[in-house]
Amino acid sequence: MENKRYSIELKVVTPLAVGAGGERDWERGIDYVVKDDKVHVLDFSHIDASTIDIHQLSTLFQKSDEAGMLQLLDHHLDQLTKYVFDLPAETPNPIKTFLRTQLYDRPVVAGSSLKGAIRSTFFKHLRTDEEKNDEVFGKLNGGNDFMRHIQVGDIEMPATTLVNTKIFNLQHNTEGGWKHDRNRTNGHYNPVGFNTLYECVAPGQTGIGTITMTTNAYNLMPHHEPYGEKKSAIMRGGIQALFHIANQATRDYLRKEKVFFQTYPAERTDELIDCIDRLQALIPADDSCCLLKMSAGVGFHSITGDWQFPDYTDTDYYKDGRNQGKKRYKSRKTAEWKGRLCLMGFVLLRTLDEGERDERVSALNATHADIKKGIMAAAQQREEEMAAKKRAEEDEARRREEEKARRNHIQQVMDDAQHLQAEARWEEALRLLQTVEEDLPAEGKQQLEACRQALASIQSQVAAQAAAEQRFSQPLVDVIRGKTSAGNLVGTTAKWLKSADHQFGEEEFNAFVAEARQLPAAEQKKLPDRLSQLATVLGPELLQRLQSALA
Repeated sequence: MENKRYSIELKVVTPLAVGAGGERDWERGIDYVVKDDKVHVLDFSHIDASTIDIHQLSTLFQKSDEAGMLQLLDHHLDQLTKYVFDLPAETPNPIKTFLRTQLYDRPVVAGSSLKGAIRSTFFKHLRTDEEKNDEVFGKLNGGNDFMRHIQVGDIEMPATTLVNTKIFNLQHNTEGGWKHDRNRTNGHYNPVGFNTLYECVAPGQTGIGTITMTTNAYNLMPHHEPYGEKKSAIMRGGIQALFHIANQATRDYLRKEKVFFQTYPAERTDELIDCIDRLQALIPADDSCCLLKMSAGVGFHSITGDWQFPDYTDTDYYKDGRNQGKKRYKSRKTAEWKGRLCLMGFVLLRTLDEGERDERVSALNATHADIKKGIMAAAQQREEEMAAKKRAEEDEARRREEEKARRNHIQQVMDDAQHLQAEARWEEALRLLQTVEEDLPAEGKQQLEACRQALASIQSQVAAQAAAEQRFSQPLVDVIRGKTSAGNLVGTTAKWLKSADHQFGEEEFNAFVAEARQLPAAEQKKLPDRLSQLATVLGPELLQRLQSALA
C-alpha cells in the first residue's frame, strides 16, 4: 500500500488562536498602544533617531508609559505601526499573539498544533484502559511511535483579528458563573475583569495544507503493537478514517459540554448552548469532512483525549491543595464574536481534489503577491511620507528662522530710528522706518507717525521763514504800506532793516514818515514811545531826525 498525501482545507468555525509563546505576547505601553479604540502594534526596526528621542523612548519602555509614548510618537505613530486592530475590550493582561511565519510574517496554523489535536482524538479512539500516551502510541526511540506516520504541514492563514475571552467557572460547586478576578466569580457576565485578548483567525477564514499518511513506512515497522489492529485500520482507511475518528470525538465532546452548560447555567450561557448546537450540526454523517477542536481554549478534556469522564458534570473533587473540596475541571475559556459568546478553536477539515488545490494555491499565491506588493507599496508610501514630512519640517524650521531674522531686522531698524529721532534727524529716521513700514508693529508705527509730524512742523516753519524772507526782500514802502498801528509799523520796519542788511536811506525815510502820518490819531500819539525800538538799527542821528519829522 502506497503512502497517501492529502490536500486539505482548514476552515475556521469559531475564533482560532495558535499561540506564538508567552515571550511574544504584546505588552501594553511596550509592544502596543491604544489610540481611538485602535490597537497599534509597534515596530521600531525603522525608527528615525533624528526625529524621536531614543533615550526618552527607552525610559518610557521601562515604565510601560503608554501616555508618554503616545505623546512622544505623536504624528510618527502611523509610520511605526506594524498592525492595527479594533480593541474589543480593555484588559490589563498582555495580548496573546498568533504564531507567524518568520520569512513573510504571515499567520500560520502550525502542523504540530493540528497534529496534536488529531493525536488527542486518536488517543481517545485507541486506548482501552488508563495507559499513558507512550503506552498507546508507542515510543519514538523504540521505533514504534505511531504518530510519526501522520505528517501534517503548516497552514498559512490570510489575516488575524483581536478577540476578547472570558473564563466560565463554577461557584459553590453547584452554580455556573463568570470569573472577574482571582477570587471573585458570580453569575453576571462582564466582558472586562480577568479577561484576556487573543490574536485569532476569524471564523470563515480558510487555509490549505497537507496531511500525509506514510503507509509504506508503517507497514515496514517490525511490530505495530500496542493496538496494532486499530492502527492498521486507520492507515488503511486513510483520511476518511481520520475524519471519522475526529468526528466521533468531537460529537461526544460537544454532547457532554452541552449538558455541562445546561446543568450549570449563568448569564449568557444560552449563547454557548446555541453555539454547541450549530457546531453539532456541522458534523456530517458521511464523515466527508471533520470538525476538530484545537489550540488555545481547547481545555483539559480535549487535550487529554477526553477519556476520563463520561459526563463533565461528575468529575469528582480535589482531595488536597488550595482547591481542596472544589470540583475538578470546572473552567471553560469562552470567546465573544460579533456580539455572541462561543467556544474557541473549532475548525473544519476537508480534502481538496488536485484541480481545486491547484486553483486555491494559484489564488493564494496571487493573494500573497498582492499582499507583498501592497506591503512594498505601503513601505514606499511610508518612506515618501516620512521624506515629505521631513521636508515640511525643514521648510517650517527655515520659515521660523527667516521670520526670526525678519523680526530682528525690524527691531534693529526701530532701534536705529530711535537714535536718529533723539538727535532730531527726523528725515533720516523716516526714510529708515519706511523701508519696513508694512511690517512695523504698533510701537514702530507710532515712531513713524512721530517722524512725519516732526517733519511737517519743520517744513511749516521753513515755509513761513521763506515767506517772510520773500516779503522783506521788497522795498520798505511796499512792506509797511497800510499799517494801522504804531507798533506794527515800527516792528515791521525794524524787521525789514535787519533782513538782508537793508539801508534806511532818504527814500525809506520819506516812506516811513508818510505811512506814519496815515496812522489813526490815537496810534500817532503812541509813535514817539515806539520809535526807540529803532535806535539799534538807525543810530542816534537818524532816529533824532525821524523824531523831529514826526513831532
